[in-house]
Amino acid sequence: MYKPNNKIELRSLIENNNIYLGDIDTSLITDMSMLFDKPNYACFEGSYSEYESYNIRSDFTGIEKWDTSNVVNMRSMFHNIKNFNININDWNVSKVIDLSYMFYGAENFNQPLNKWNVSNAKYMTCMFKNALNFNQDFNAWNINKDTDIKDMFFNTKIDSKPIWYIL
Repeated sequence: MYKPNNKIELRSLIENNNIYLGDIDTSLITDMSMLFDKPNYACFEGSYSEYESYNIRSDFTGIEKWDTSNVVNMRSMFHNIKNFNININDWNVSKVIDLSYMFYGAENFNQPLNKWNVSNAKYMTCMFKNALNFNQDFNAWNINKDTDIKDMFFNTKIDSKPIWYIL
């Protein structure tokens, strides 16, 4: 079992594809923003086409077991991770304030998130934007009227917007 103290330590663990994500105790982590994001192109060793197709991780099995109860920032966590499609409906996101861009460009993501308590979230801008296959029900979510939800579902397959989604 691995127990990182911060996002930097967690990032180094997830970059190692030999480490099963279910063996990582994330209970101390408060910031998971941009966790699976690509490195800066200037720091990337390889061609531009290799950079465009690069994913920090190909196997996300076990991530559904993560303890997210202390996380406050998940901004851009799965940003442009096209192959991500794991059921993380049991995550405790009750302390998360920033969910903006979390699944932006996660083209294959289409899992339910109806169990999430997002009542403390303030930022949900573009949360699912360009998640092309995403089509789930969010009517159970309790969204604060001051929460930024601009373009939250832009370019998704959601047939009908939740009753609280009024712009």
